[in-house]
Amino acid sequence: MKKVYILIIFSLLVNISSAKGKKTKERQDTLRVLAIGNSFSEDAVEQYLWELGQEAGINFIIGNAYRGGWSLSAHWKDARSMNSSTEFRKVTNGKRVNLGFHTLRDIIIDEPWDVVTFQQVSQDAGRQDTYEPGLSLMIGYVKALTVDSVRLGFHQTWAYSQDSEHKGFNNYNRNQFLMYSCITAAVDKAMHFHQGDLSFYIPSGTAIQNARTTMLAKSRPKEKNVNRDLTRDGYHLNYVVGRYIVACTWFEVLTGKSCIGMKSRPKGLIPELATIAQQAAHAAVLSPMSVSPL
Repeated sequence: MKKVYILIIFSLLVNISSAKGKKTKERQDTLRVLAIGNSFSEDAVEQYLWELGQEAGINFIIGNAYRGGWSLSAHWKDARSMNSSTEFRKVTNGKRVNLGFHTLRDIIIDEPWDVVTFQQVSQDAGRQDTYEPGLSLMIGYVKALTVDSVRLGFHQTWAYSQDSEHKGFNNYNRNQFLMYSCITAAVDKAMHFHQGDLSFYIPSGTAIQNARTTMLAKSRPKEKNVNRDLTRDGYHLNYVVGRYIVACTWFEVLTGKSCIGMKSRPKGLIPELATIAQQAAHAAVLSPMSVSPL
């Protein structure tokens, strides 16, 4: 009888240990990512990133605190005044939903986010003097509301197309490479200034600039919008190639896994072009502050 009790207890302990191990594995395989941004974070995280994660065995829970055209300082003003004016877009189990307007606080505490990213509004992304005090204040605000293990990062956005009509292009003498160079320099300074708080950055701008040295800049996958230097309107990424390149860049930075050779790709993008897109993203992660001609 004693032996039977011992076997029962041993069996229960094994089951409990197995359950704990399973729960730990589930936590490790789930990555909760929140982007605080605007339409450029919409281009980056709301499509293709979840699918890349699934192929790699990573369950992304993706949040986008979206307000079109919003800068770092504008987000801080919303946070400080508790305005319910930020759209909360979320991708869970592959389902993309818009949860309506919320305060930034409510969005930040919605999940125990593993990663939170910041970005500057596109026209000011290359103007270092516009980053502060907004970035410092937002970092402090997010740290006060998130778990201790959260990783904070910065999203380096992309330069406009060479023929962009965006008024903000005047800040860079309507020169694409000058805009790109200013963005990388501004992000580099911000990363050094906040090296104790920002642990990584995502070089989407460099990935797009890499791809602009390839046939991708001229290709036209099956989509309604023309390809203007991988944009659909001179500044927002086109729906297929542009968004896929940036999704691959986010995937590599967030997971530490290479995107090269992955089979997940947008409908209408042939494997040969998907491979070039992956190479552009991978090269940017390896050399985030300079263009790598492919």
